[in-house]
Amino acid sequence: MPELIIKHKGTKALRALEDFAKYFDFVIEKPKSKKVTANDNGKTALPIAFAENSDFTVLAGIWKDKDITLGKLRKKAWGGRS
Repeated sequence: MPELIIKHKGTKALRALEDFAKYFDFVIEKPKSKKVTANDNGKTALPIAFAENSDFTVLAGIWKDKDITLGKLRKKAWGGRS
């Protein structure tokens, strides 16, 4: 089936196109809207389901017996820039 994507700044013209499309049996698919809400701090909440009931204790000991330090991490991340 051929497709046509129409983008417009105003919603009034898009509503008129939707009404017009009904007369020709066009199928209108609207993009799924992303539900993003703001928390009490005014920051946008991420739509991550696993973070709602996260258990960070499972990460305990993840770096055990590894030769890694904060200085080495910084050096690798910044590549000598400071």
